[in-house]
Amino acid sequence: MNAKTISAAKANKLFWLGRYAERTYLNLHFLRACYDKMIDGDSDAYNEYCDNLSLDADFNSSSNFVKSFLYDKQNPFSISAELEFANDNAMVLREEITSETLGYIQMSLAHINSLAKSNETHITELQPITDNLLSMWGSIEERVLNDYALAILMAGKMIEQIDIRVRFDYPFDRVELLYERLKTHLRYVPYIYDVEAVEQIDKMLTAKEYSHESFYKNRLLSLLNSIVSTN
Repeated sequence: MNAKTISAAKANKLFWLGRYAERTYLNLHFLRACYDKMIDGDSDAYNEYCDNLSLDADFNSSSNFVKSFLYDKQNPFSISAELEFANDNAMVLREEITSETLGYIQMSLAHINSLAKSNETHITELQPITDNLLSMWGSIEERVLNDYALAILMAGKMIEQIDIRVRFDYPFDRVELLYERLKTHLRYVPYIYDVEAVEQIDKMLTAKEYSHESFYKNRLLSLLNSIVSTN
């Protein structure tokens, strides 16, 4: 096991790089699905998308929604903003993640900025970002040799995967599988997670208790997002 000590500041950057990179990837996936519905005539599909993310926003039209969620850097859920956040974290982690890994994020950021300049609204044009982010994770698994750093990155990734799938009402089996993967990564870094929060989720996240009701989802998401503390 190769596990060099990581400072709290670096651990925080690693965790949020994992979250923002995966958030970008997943939001692109769900935006494509929403975009397809709108193309098929469901002009209000974006309202459901916003509801799932607990966003109280009025875009007035599907075109305004698309532009905001692709390019508006003032919208923290936009692809542009999420890539900026990922890049900000990655820039100070060059030694931990390697320049090759950082390059995939920077290529993605350059691509979204180029599309923003041309006001491109066809989501299919964002496929290179999806490809780059998949390559980024492949690079991380190949090049990040510090097991602690890798575990923190993967914990961020798994928490983001669970979060958005709970929000979009995925079935229990899918969520449980991701949660078990999360716990596998957390075992490598016991000093960054809240054991009590994990124990509470263990009790809530069962086939019997799992629910798509708002109260349950909000409680589960609150616990999930409090598991890791890197401050």
